[in-house]
Amino acid sequence: MRLQPLSMPLAPDLAERVEACLGAACALPRCDLTVAGLLASCSAGEAQLVGIFDGDRFVAAGVTQVRQHRGGRLSCWVLSLGGRAAGPWGAVIAAVERGAAQLGCTTVEFVGRRGWARVLPDYTAAPCELGHHFTKRIGA
Repeated sequence: MRLQPLSMPLAPDLAERVEACLGAACALPRCDLTVAGLLASCSAGEAQLVGIFDGDRFVAAGVTQVRQHRGGRLSCWVLSLGGRAAGPWGAVIAAVERGAAQLGCTTVEFVGRRGWARVLPDYTAAPCELGHHFTKRIGA
């Protein structure tokens, strides 16, 4: 599994596939994000759109955001992740973790459904308004 940063604007054929993946993720219960809002954040440089590839085959898309906390600590937030043929999501998240560590992030975080705890047992989870807040310490 390989993550590739995607630049905006997207080519029309890729845009259609990316929007379908993100749309499926945004349609999940309790999601308060929209495809248009996510892509606007990416266009404004506030978030990073990533394509997820299995070899050369596009299988999923995600949006991440690096946030700086008080004291300078960096955290990578997975804002959205969707696709139908991505295979094991644990491998996708592991690729996100590697990329986040290269950027100097010390945690990877996301909000999702409780079932993610089975897929990612090394994440801590706490209930929150939109589901469960998952966190994993990475790097040093």
